[in-house]
Amino acid sequence: MRILIAIIAVVVGLIIGIMSNWWIVMINLSMYPLPDGYTFDSLLQPENKDVLIDWVKSLPQSAFILVLVAHLSQAFIGGFVAALISRQHAMCVAMIVGVITLIGGVINILMLPAPVWLWIEMPLYLVLAWFAARLVLKLTAKSAGVKNCSIFCCY
Repeated sequence: MRILIAIIAVVVGLIIGIMSNWWIVMINLSMYPLPDGYTFDSLLQPENKDVLIDWVKSLPQSAFILVLVAHLSQAFIGGFVAALISRQHAMCVAMIVGVITLIGGVINILMLPAPVWLWIEMPLYLVLAWFAARLVLKLTAKSAGVKNCSIFCCY
């Protein structure tokens, strides 16, 4: 049963984290709109790769601040939600969310053109997932059955 709860915690944490990421990306797109005649989905099509690259290159560096915030919110909020759901293994589920977010972030940055400085966010995914779990552990420390886990204690 604990494993099922942990799996559900990770899945729900990822979904909520992705939703927070997407919401902030949509705010960013309202400030820096896509090229005329293109949707976000159409820009990701292989035949539109040059349009996507030109659009990203035209963005000011400040546009990537919200991208950074969006990505980091996914790791923090997703880790926090997962840790809340599976409090007994808060650190483990939060770190799984952080690792999956990290893998997605690496894939994203390799596929889409982005400034080199955006690589700074990669280790921060794990730091924020860890911090989210620590916050849940502190908030629920007085609850019965909560383990004060080390960084990777799973089962």
